[in-house]
Amino acid sequence: GTKQTFTKVAVRNAIDWPLVSVASAITVEGGNVTAARITLGGVAPVPYRAKGAENAIIGKPVSAALAASAGAAAVVDAIPMSGNAYKVQISRTLVRRAILA
Repeated sequence: GTKQTFTKVAVRNAIDWPLVSVASAITVEGGNVTAARITLGGVAPVPYRAKGAENAIIGKPVSAALAASAGAAAVVDAIPMSGNAYKVQISRTLVRRAILA
């Protein structure tokens, strides 16, 4: 029941470092999420575990609305620098896609 995903956004996917990446491992049993690990890359000096997104989905059935709210929860404490605020929206979207995958 565990599915793992990795997705990234880069200017040129084949050769560039990702602007933002998301790795996830989500376990679904009986229609509800029982365990989740979601990690963001490229948004902090070290990989950042999105515990807010994990907590938002545990115990609930996967849906588009749940994925959207978890994406927002992943970046609720984000403090972007002046030149990289665009990464907040990318992170939100990639978390949503990882959950739906």
